[in-house]
Amino acid sequence: MQFKKMLMRGTASAMAIMAIAATAQAQSAPAADGTLEEIVVTGIRASLVQSINTKRNADAIVDAISAEDIGKFPDKNVAESLSHLPGVQVDRDFGEGERVAIRGTDPALNRTLLNGQTVASTDWFILDAPGRTFNYSMLAPEVVGQLEVYKSPEARIDEGSIGGTVILHTRRPLDLDPLTLNASVEYAYNDRSDDGAPNASGLISWANEASTFGVLASVTHQVQDIRRDGFESLGYPTVTLPNGTKAIMPNVINAALFQQKRERTGGTLAIQAKPSDNLEINATGLYVKGTYDNLNQSRYYFNNFRGAPNNAVVRNGVVVGGSYTNAGTPTAGLMLLDAIARESTIETYATDLKADYTGDGFKASVQGGYTKSTGGTKQQYFGEFEQLTGYSFDISGTNGLASVTPQIASTSNAGTTLGFAQLRQQPTADEETYAQADFTRDVEWGLLNAVKFGIKYRTHETSQDAKLRRVNGAATPVDGFVGGTTPSGYMSGIDVNAAMKNWNTISADKLKTWFLGRPASGYVDAAYFDFLPAQFSVSEDIWSGYTQLGFETEGFRGNVGVRYVHTDQTSEGRRDRLGGQFGPPIVPASQIQPIKLDKSYDDFLPSINLTFDLDPKTVLRLSGSRVMARANYADLSTFLETNNTLRTANGGNPNLDPYRANNFDASFEYYLDKVSLVSATLFYKDIGSYIYRATSTEMLINTDTNPLTNPGGTTVPQAFEVSRPRNGGSAEIKGLELAYRGDIYENFGIEASYTFADSETADASVALPFSSKHSFSLTPYYEDELFSARVTYSYRSKYFREVNRATSVINDSYNQLDASLTVNVTEQVALTAQAQNLLDETQYQYVGNRDVPFAAYKNGRRFFGGVRFSY
Repeated sequence: MQFKKMLMRGTASAMAIMAIAATAQAQSAPAADGTLEEIVVTGIRASLVQSINTKRNADAIVDAISAEDIGKFPDKNVAESLSHLPGVQVDRDFGEGERVAIRGTDPALNRTLLNGQTVASTDWFILDAPGRTFNYSMLAPEVVGQLEVYKSPEARIDEGSIGGTVILHTRRPLDLDPLTLNASVEYAYNDRSDDGAPNASGLISWANEASTFGVLASVTHQVQDIRRDGFESLGYPTVTLPNGTKAIMPNVINAALFQQKRERTGGTLAIQAKPSDNLEINATGLYVKGTYDNLNQSRYYFNNFRGAPNNAVVRNGVVVGGSYTNAGTPTAGLMLLDAIARESTIETYATDLKADYTGDGFKASVQGGYTKSTGGTKQQYFGEFEQLTGYSFDISGTNGLASVTPQIASTSNAGTTLGFAQLRQQPTADEETYAQADFTRDVEWGLLNAVKFGIKYRTHETSQDAKLRRVNGAATPVDGFVGGTTPSGYMSGIDVNAAMKNWNTISADKLKTWFLGRPASGYVDAAYFDFLPAQFSVSEDIWSGYTQLGFETEGFRGNVGVRYVHTDQTSEGRRDRLGGQFGPPIVPASQIQPIKLDKSYDDFLPSINLTFDLDPKTVLRLSGSRVMARANYADLSTFLETNNTLRTANGGNPNLDPYRANNFDASFEYYLDKVSLVSATLFYKDIGSYIYRATSTEMLINTDTNPLTNPGGTTVPQAFEVSRPRNGGSAEIKGLELAYRGDIYENFGIEASYTFADSETADASVALPFSSKHSFSLTPYYEDELFSARVTYSYRSKYFREVNRATSVINDSYNQLDASLTVNVTEQVALTAQAQNLLDETQYQYVGNRDVPFAAYKNGRRFFGGVRFSY
């Protein structure tokens, strides 16, 4: 039934796009000589012309969005702007687009470049291990002049992408009017957090009369108040029932409350000079600082603390209900109230200097730059409060999504004390230095019209630190930490019972004050100690060179080239030689040994792009390429964390090979007029050396069982089942993209896209993450001299998300409805209104079948109202 619904939605989307194209063609008849009708356009249509021209003139398969287009969408970062393009899917974990998947590939298998270069990126969330996923939440749309998504590669573009390469172009002063001023002020409000804040942005650009020198500066400041309400199960361990049968059971029944204030301030600076007709120099800089302090609270009833429940209700191998005994009995149930206050700041900057010299039939460019980002969690305060209580739970669906009925009322503090407390610091850093030289020569060698070649060197390092300090909770009563009760409307829209909606919450300020006010005797550890498994760095020295030939004749053009890449990789960390996970000062520094593992590999990456201009309105493209994407930094790390009791472990794998794939594309584009396009693209990706987690037996030290048992003092390893990322998997993705962009009737137009991406893996038990089979976006718009309005509806079908606590998690289908309105008061002043997530969509995650819930989250609707000035 679910497949039929997806098929019907996909078919309806395809039919809608074809119907739109037919209607638009009727409204935009070509001139008598068969050429495209000349249309004078402004506003949204002007942005469509620019985006369509970029796509049409490209030799590769490219989609684009211009600065004007970005400003008209109800988007608050670059990822949300990208979501309007076919084949691009966005993940909205906390209500804001943060990660981009292209054509069914993991976000980590795509690259994002700023003016053709890497921008360092770090995350704020402590559970996000360092990877190659770009953090789009740090870039506001105002700093970008145009977005391009290269879905078929060219040899001249940096390697590292399986799905696609996103190139963000910042604005340049000599491309604008001699004096350009833009400014906007708006108020942002979230209906779930019931809070708001003012936002502002501005841009000023100046150029001299001769257009030989210009300076541009932009600044943005955005504040968001985020509240996410949710149910969580935190995994499904296997338990043995009294009759000896085994079943999986929700690890916990949890009511989660996440609150965060995001404050992001950023700016760009661009200096452009043309001292002569032959020489152009561009210097650009980017700086973004964001604070992501948050309070994460969970009130969960810990099923797995006691194992199988009494009166277990089992359905299809899942324990969907049961009970635990009352307080005062040896097997009393356990309620845990976790309060985690985190302080996190991300700072990112990038500098780039480029010089272009154009001579008689040739062009030479040199470019260099540096980018760095620091982030992670500067400080975490973790307090866990315990209460022994009997309770029953139900996730069968007969009483809503989930319910729990405790013996002690959820609003009572009786018997609740601090059982565990810990301080943690886990900062991360990411940086890259690069230099490159490129040369283009125009030629007339038969079909060949251009020869391009270049060389590039870049050095990249990503690192993570981790330090812990344990605190004696001393069974401190919870009363001194309570800051109130759950906020108004908590869990609205999520079908859980009253006990999960109403409970006493912890004050972040009171929690921090307790930690900071502890005497030395209140700490288990005299100082922070190194947590060795989470301390690592991965560095890469990369040399690359390319040769690319361009060719063109009447009705036929394209390019063919090859890129060679040599990678030297070093993974470093430290380990206790006796197998322990704690470093100094708990373990003497003399007992800690460094780990350094090197790996080198080479890649030859050929590509070809063929474009056939069948007539003035019709373009056919064919492409084939060999591509690669390096493994995530955390996967390449020396990380190794063991469980001595179960004799299991999780670790990184510095010996991983990169992902490698063969990509093939065929695209058909029909240009109805200058502002209207309909296109269809077939794509196929054959991915080898796919990385997946697998378990095998390794001999490790069990620090709980006499590590020094031999007379000589040597260690005796034991067999552990170790889960690591490993090569050896294979996968393929085949799909179809359909798109229409342009006018429908007079002032009305529409942008519509549909993507089908069918992925398969050699191991049916291993699915490709973030790969939705169906997705589409529909944006009708209206624009005249006074009004500009858009409504965007987007949909993506279910997808495998991750393995979380040994549980494979499926993200259910997701809908998003946004809207924007602009009223032009004068030529320079406009009033703006925007709304996001008008459906207040639930992000629902499940295990295996949809009736086995893993998590359900609500992020709320976001509203913006303001004024925009332009000159």
